[in-house]
Amino acid sequence: MNWMFIEFKSGMVGLVSMKKAIAIRISTPMEFLYSLFAVGTDKGFIEMIRAFDLEPNDQITGILQEMKKRLSQYLLQEMTYFFDASGCGFILYKYIVRNPTINKVSEIIEQVQRDSADDLVWKIIESVCKNTLPEKETPAYKELLGNRHKLLQLLGETRFQDEKRRSRVIEAVDNPEEIKQRFLLLVSRFYAVGFAPFEADILQAIEAEKPKYDDLLEEKPELVVSQYLNIDRLLDHPKGYILHLSFFKYVSCHAYSSYQEDLADWFVLGIYSDRLYDDLAAVERQAQFFKVLSDVNRIAIIRRLAERPWFGQELAEALNISPPTVSYHMGFLQQIGVVSFTRTDNRFYYELDRSKLLKPLEGFIKSI
Repeated sequence: MNWMFIEFKSGMVGLVSMKKAIAIRISTPMEFLYSLFAVGTDKGFIEMIRAFDLEPNDQITGILQEMKKRLSQYLLQEMTYFFDASGCGFILYKYIVRNPTINKVSEIIEQVQRDSADDLVWKIIESVCKNTLPEKETPAYKELLGNRHKLLQLLGETRFQDEKRRSRVIEAVDNPEEIKQRFLLLVSRFYAVGFAPFEADILQAIEAEKPKYDDLLEEKPELVVSQYLNIDRLLDHPKGYILHLSFFKYVSCHAYSSYQEDLADWFVLGIYSDRLYDDLAAVERQAQFFKVLSDVNRIAIIRRLAERPWFGQELAEALNISPPTVSYHMGFLQQIGVVSFTRTDNRFYYELDRSKLLKPLEGFIKSI
């Protein structure tokens, strides 16, 4: 089992400490979660890869096709319900980050099984109502626990960009036992017939790509942090950070804040992310830079970030788009380096790097 631990120096990680201390972990449960999203979003997953000007390789398209063939129509419908862009399956990550030493999917599923139906629904509420939840341990917070009327009132005060997601969360509040049984059946069956038959091949594919990131980390730790993780600085965190290399993430990086100081934060990095940087010539970099900017949502995001750092859900609400859509566009902006993460108040904020936005523009003007 591989981990990533980071030594800290007065609030910021020193490069020497990073070089010595950072290792890369391969988390089977986290990879299982990303396989659920890859199948649940269907063509959207492939389109995401192609949007980076990359073509998914035969191995990943073949595995996805075989996974889908093994699923019944009922399970495919449930995949869409829980794991498409509007789904509630994102809560599975909470079980993973709260149990970082577990590296077996079956044990994570057992954690879900042990939770009561109300506990499962509460994790869904925590995921979608970050901005409207009362402060923890306050009377208003405690009143919500298991109180259907209060929970529905909270959902009515929460802004949803996708009404399908609102209806699914309300359905979970109204039918917690049914939602738990459906969710358990889905993840259990998908693991048994969809993921497990390919688990060894998937982990082997990750292991095959791991050495180049180990070497990069050894030789250029600051590049891994700034370019691949899109972090200008790693701040002191009592539990540090865990980096998972992912076959199904494929390219780019996503950060998961635990929102709790006693848990590590996670980064998930696609194993082919090096293709975004290593093989692009100067002209190709310029073309990619302008292509990334040629989208109204990304321009709107840049304008907002020019004001101040924003965290994902807050930005989604301001722009009236869904949080997954924000993550989707952030992947492109991070690819060209104009946006990075910063961790403040137990949240990951997106921050604009003005110098990286201006330098390509200045370089292009100079070249002509």
